[in-house]
Amino acid sequence: MRNKIIRKIAKLTSVLFAFVFLGIQFVPTATTPKTSANNGVHMEEAINPQVRAVLDRSCQDCHSSRTSWPWYSHVAPVSWIVSKHVSEARELLDFSEWANQPPTEDVRRLICGAVSEGRMPLPEYTMIHRHAKLSKRDVEMICDWAAAPSASVKSPQASTSTKRTNRVD
Repeated sequence: MRNKIIRKIAKLTSVLFAFVFLGIQFVPTATTPKTSANNGVHMEEAINPQVRAVLDRSCQDCHSSRTSWPWYSHVAPVSWIVSKHVSEARELLDFSEWANQPPTEDVRRLICGAVSEGRMPLPEYTMIHRHAKLSKRDVEMICDWAAAPSASVKSPQASTSTKRTNRVD
């Protein structure tokens, strides 16, 4: 008799769990990460190609508009967590904006600090995406890039207008 009751409770619990799981699939994510206006533009000209390759491999899913959304990012409640992480990451640092405004020295130092202390990429991300793990060499390369003086790149229009204003007639 007791076994029968336990089975019935287990069955009812399973059915209830299934209904709740199906029901939460219809609840939208709290924040949908916005797509950058520069969706086709990337940081290709803003930084060294080797560092860019490491950042692409390990960081772009959260810190750019080039996010690759895996199947589990569409299943609640995981979708809520992933969406929140990506929104927060892009708010803090968005590589998609680097084509318009290259990273400052402070931003580069923050990136170096985050990767050298092991805070980035997030451990829960690298647990699933093993290719995103940073080697010691990757971290050294990022920190060397971060410590290098930034090259000032002037647009052709800026240098032409500077020449005009500095010219004496």
